[in-house]
Amino acid sequence: MILYATKQTIERFRIKMPNQMHQVSEAASNQILKDQQGDTLLEWGLKLFYFDRRKCIQAMNFASKLTIFLIDVKVDDMEYVANSIALYLLDLYKTDKNIVSLLEKLFSQYSLCTFSKLTNRSIISSLNRNQLDFANDGYTFFNYIENGILQTREINHDVNFHWLVTQTINGKTEYIYSGDLFKALLLDRYKNVAQSDKTS
Repeated sequence: MILYATKQTIERFRIKMPNQMHQVSEAASNQILKDQQGDTLLEWGLKLFYFDRRKCIQAMNFASKLTIFLIDVKVDDMEYVANSIALYLLDLYKTDKNIVSLLEKLFSQYSLCTFSKLTNRSIISSLNRNQLDFANDGYTFFNYIENGILQTREINHDVNFHWLVTQTINGKTEYIYSGDLFKALLLDRYKNVAQSDKTS
């Protein structure tokens, strides 16, 4: 998995780029970049935003625009961001055993991650639009507080299954639910696996 962070996100969370790591980590990170760049299902954009004066992260999948909001992220938490994304993905699809199985396969195949600078203008634009239109710069999240607890699972479910986003598919701009598109792309990636499971 490659996590592409905006300049502000890199600075505020003191994220190290591959060329700032020690030799072994730099080599491993560069190999991940070489192997996974362009595989958009494995690429995520990261953008810092604030909610209730706390640093938060919006993570968006390049292929589907599926979005995960991570709340109250500390600098020391950044090394676990990929794990947090994975846990929320498993929660989003917890009622679909087949998708959970395919996600676990994906995580097993691509268990390592690295950071890079976000330069994809389309993803930057989508991150900005989500932050303004869905999250209302974080103010929307006050509506998700129940008994003093922020319902982050509900937030991430709503943004992916109840919030339409634009996506160019076969040259045409379409309105889609990113959670549905991510599922379709995952099924397509492992369609041979899914078919063999049905026949076994």
